[in-house]
Amino acid sequence: MGCMAKAWWAFQECGWPSWLCLLLTLLGFALAVAVFGAALLRARTSVLLGWMALGFALSPLAAGALGQESGRAKVDGVLSAPSIDATQRERIRLEGYREAQSCVAVGGALSTPPLLLAAAALVTAYALRRKAV
Repeated sequence: MGCMAKAWWAFQECGWPSWLCLLLTLLGFALAVAVFGAALLRARTSVLLGWMALGFALSPLAAGALGQESGRAKVDGVLSAPSIDATQRERIRLEGYREAQSCVAVGGALSTPPLLLAAAALVTAYALRRKAV
């Protein structure tokens, strides 16, 4: 299975938190681009906005962690039902937790582009601010 196929599989396994991670990534990327533009224009608030963009760029990772906890809670809820065969409990728990873990992988991967751009914007903001002083 190719790299893109594995990424799509992880995205699907995670479920709805994947879409939240994607939305937060797009918003974080847009914010980082805006901060980069503000830094190039030497706006006074570009350093503060750069730190905000850097923090917001981590939100897909946080959403992935929340998705993992949500997935694990669902698995635990299913396993608490008396109708589940005792011989299958461990197999179901392992598979469910593995699928829930994919949310962290998705969140981490989607955090990387806005995080790198926000870091570059912050470095640019500091560099241009020091040149102006």
